[in-house]
Amino acid sequence: MKRILFLISLLISFLSCEKSSEIQDECMLPPPNFQLFIAKSAPEYQDFLSDKGEADKENVYFYQITENNTEKKYRTLFTNESKNKDYAEVATESAIFLYTGKIETLYLKNKAKTYKIEFLGTIGECCSAHFREMYIDGIKNNDFILIK
Repeated sequence: MKRILFLISLLISFLSCEKSSEIQDECMLPPPNFQLFIAKSAPEYQDFLSDKGEADKENVYFYQITENNTEKKYRTLFTNESKNKDYAEVATESAIFLYTGKIETLYLKNKAKTYKIEFLGTIGECCSAHFREMYIDGIKNNDFILIK
């Protein structure tokens, strides 16, 4: 139900925006998800799989730490069916919460490690999302590849 309400509000806000023919190249609509890519050839790829060799739905998830020091988990999707066959993808369904104009911290946990993701993005004119920069475990990463 929340997803439907979010999509309806996103559609209404998109339709209410004025069209601009001068949208810059870095301009895009807020993404429906946030995704990172993992090289299937990397040893760490196994940390995203269950003992059966399938997506580990129990131990792999995105979350943020709330003001109450609790984990706010986000629905996480993991697939081996990336457009680039050399990579798997791990994604959240909705990432509008990352585009606040300040650095937002998001964590990605798997069975062996927790990655700290610091993301900076803004919402501009006509509801366009602007990606600025991202750091994973303190290292600048603007190509969205978690493990190469």
